[in-house]
Amino acid sequence: MSFEKPYEGIRVVDLSQGVAGPYCAMLLAQYGAEVIKVEPPEGDWARLLGTPKGDHTAFSYLPNMGKRSIAVDLKSEAGHAIVDRLVADADVFLEGFRPGVVDRLGFGYPRLSELNPGLLYLSVSGFGQSGPMRDKPAMDPVLQAFTGFMIDNKGHDGIPHRTPTIINDMSTSLYAFQAVSAALYARRDDPRGRHFDINLMQGAANLQAIRLGIAYVEGMELKPRTAPSGIFHTADGWLQLVILRDKEFHSLCDMLGLDELRDDPRFVGIEARLAHADFLIERVAAVLITRPSAEWRDMFTEAGLQNEVLQDYHQFVEHPHTEASGLISWLHQDGLERPWPVPNPPGIAPLETGTPLATSPRTGQHGREILAELGYDDGEIDGLLADGTVTLERR
Repeated sequence: MSFEKPYEGIRVVDLSQGVAGPYCAMLLAQYGAEVIKVEPPEGDWARLLGTPKGDHTAFSYLPNMGKRSIAVDLKSEAGHAIVDRLVADADVFLEGFRPGVVDRLGFGYPRLSELNPGLLYLSVSGFGQSGPMRDKPAMDPVLQAFTGFMIDNKGHDGIPHRTPTIINDMSTSLYAFQAVSAALYARRDDPRGRHFDINLMQGAANLQAIRLGIAYVEGMELKPRTAPSGIFHTADGWLQLVILRDKEFHSLCDMLGLDELRDDPRFVGIEARLAHADFLIERVAAVLITRPSAEWRDMFTEAGLQNEVLQDYHQFVEHPHTEASGLISWLHQDGLERPWPVPNPPGIAPLETGTPLATSPRTGQHGREILAELGYDDGEIDGLLADGTVTLERR
């Protein structure tokens, strides 16, 4: 065990598809675990979500880095035997089927826990394993609608909007990783396994916990917390500005030439400024529109005011600070015309292109070697390939 690979020696069997479950398993791989991705012969459905690049899309490439893949017909008896052999020596098992499906396939927790009593079994679903909506299929946009996020995310047109960043898949994967990591730590003293019900509804609710509480208790209307703060139009773009304390408000007024506001007793203190938020924002906006964003950013930053220019993803990735911080690794992958910018997960060494941890497997790429490791001889492997129980990689 080491800080770089604390999960070295841990085996993970990943039957999940999409993003939430696979990204959790990918993080386990980055921390040293051996992760075997078990896919259907046609591959994880995330491989077809978006624009395919070789055997991947953006939705399948990043969540599966560092894994090995075997493609198995899970409905066949021989396929069952392969998964059973994998699970027998596994520490963690992930599945992402709708509740009940994995039991019908024969890989539910009761049976696998008998096969391996110490197994940490993770189920990832949309709405969880119980309740009237347990059987409803749900991807990220459905949970954005269900949990209140879209209603809260209205534009100036009054229309609720979805954010395209699949926040619920990503947050759920992080909560799942947290739960599994804590369980692996606890297993040092308690060898028993357990079943985790981790779902997108939980991820969505916890991600919004503060805003959810405010909206439920104080009402849905978004109220400013500080003033004059917000997103302001500049001569060439947009700038986010946050003004909290009196001294910050005074500095802002000095830089904008708003001396009459600086010395007005009506604007002393946060509550006083909030009471006149619309007026203050209008006066500040009238000045900020006269000069470019970068000029205001440099001026406000030097004065210690919280602010930043609104950037798109290209600008963010190519920003000098982003580059200097080492946040992004540029990774090559078969099928990609050019390297992809991949954020390095916090707390671990940067990803290095061409290494196993920075490479995502093709469907069934490691099938033969995994079968050999499980004790199948060449004749048995050839038979499993011939009858379609196992499918090797597509090129």
